[in-house]
Amino acid sequence: MFNVLHLESVVKVDFIVRKNDPFREHEFLRRQRVELPEFSVWIVSREDLILSKLVWARESGSEVQLRDLRNLLSADADLVYIRDWALPLGVTQMLEDLLR
Repeated sequence: MFNVLHLESVVKVDFIVRKNDPFREHEFLRRQRVELPEFSVWIVSREDLILSKLVWARESGSEVQLRDLRNLLSADADLVYIRDWALPLGVTQMLEDLLR
């Protein structure tokens, strides 16, 4: 993983190298193209970002990830999809705790 900062606009972009496991391959297929004024970019779906942050939070215990998760889960997200992947990723309990 690495990130790039655009200092003039104060924008940070995280780049994460895709791993070869079923979730990461599925996540890659679900990415979405976003058109911006001067370029286009591919981004991960909200649901896949939530799942990734759950995994990162489990591994790191990071309060930043948990805060981000609370914010992401406060908006519309496909909870059926998230719960389906949470089990094989080992983050079901953390997800349910955050949803309470």
